Amino acid sequence: RLIAMGAMFTNGPDRADLPAIAVAHHLAEHDGIVTTEQALACGFTADRIRAKRRSGLWVPQSRGVFLSLEHPLHDAARIRTIAAAKNAVIDRTSAAWWHGLLREHPGAVTASVPRTTNTLELAGVPADLRRRTYPGEDLMTVRGVPVTGPALSILGAASMLDNGLDFLDRMIQKEVVTVPELTDALDRNRGSGGLGTARKLLKIAAGASEFEAERLFVRLIHGFAFHRYEDRWNRDLHKANVAAGAGYLPLPYSWQNLNAEREESMTQVARAVASRRAELS
Repeated sequence: RLIAMGAMFTNGPDRADLPAIAVAHHLAEHDGIVTTEQALACGFTADRIRAKRRSGLWVPQSRGVFLSLEHPLHDAARIRTIAAAKNAVIDRTSAAWWHGLLREHPGAVTASVPRTTNTLELAGVPADLRRRTYPGEDLMTVRGVPVTGPALSILGAASMLDNGLDFLDRMIQKEVVTVPELTDALDRNRGSGGLGTARKLLKIAAGASEFEAERLFVRLIHGFAFHRYEDRWNRDLHKANVAAGAGYLPLPYSWQNLNAEREESMTQVARAVASRRAELS
């Protein structure tokens, strides 16, 4: 008798509830976002979808895209909404975040849509949309969302972030991506808007940071954040220590300091010179 009861429970609920269970699983796995097509594929009828909408349990985000009232509209849900509503490819900072390369999602969803898209507006979801297409080599699907691959995502994010050079250099140092992979992605997307900045940053992060800084300021320069290899870091530390032992005052500046914080850097130099003159007078 116990076996028979167990069998009764394992047979599951009435088959009429299976579409609801399928939809519930879908919502749990897709951050609360469901499209009309996906709901129909789960077994819902058009009438049942309309009933969900009328009851307020499914909140329209765009035509044919809904957010379950049981789920918050957080960053992942916004990204899924843009991807579904606009047939978009998530790129730049949003793609980097989706790949797990950024700790926090910075602002509006960044994506590219087909050139035939009529409007770039989407009520309720802040988005930075561009009309462009990407080569197949730079596209992939991650957790059901079409995104640019890691290399192009990193380049796109670096061109938008205030600390883009730091971010790009960190991705190279951590071996998330290689310089040749980044270069290939740039070459495949030559002419795309916004990547000019990424190309300049890559040149610096790939090993030219010391030379760029030296052209701006003839002084001993070091900083691990802009050295790809530890032996360079150790060598520059040795040079700084030798200079200090000889009575010089090494002033370390990064490429970022000399470009984004130029006035402050020069003020520090002036104060250091004045202080040294006072010591020698």
